[in-house]
Amino acid sequence: MKIARLLIALAALGGLAGCGQMDFTPEGNPSRVLGGEVSIGEAASLPADTTVTVRVIDTNTQGMPPRVLGAQTITNPGVSPVAFHVEFQAEDDLLRLGLNIEVRVSYGGKVQYFNRNHYAVTLGNVSDTHRISVDRS
Repeated sequence: MKIARLLIALAALGGLAGCGQMDFTPEGNPSRVLGGEVSIGEAASLPADTTVTVRVIDTNTQGMPPRVLGAQTITNPGVSPVAFHVEFQAEDDLLRLGLNIEVRVSYGGKVQYFNRNHYAVTLGNVSDTHRISVDRS
């Protein structure tokens, strides 16, 4: 009887010993990079005071303002299209819900162009090259 209890105790300890190697971190690498280009229609020369701001935002915030996960501001980009490279943090679960790309092109002290269409970033397309078209504001 004592041997049976001892064997059961040893089996339980052996089972628990393996739990120390379990990984509870979310799947996927949360460090992400989003790349692409912003197009203002045909290739055009932009004024010297132009700034292009590209943001990756989480709109899944239930009644709260969207959360900015990453942004890049490009000053004096020269000509359109403008290449961008945004580093952001997002777990796979958040990408499964979908994030948005928001673009603003400003010069002369005000926003001149922005993207009217929603551009979704998902787990399936996060590594793709994104081409964002902007319209006159």
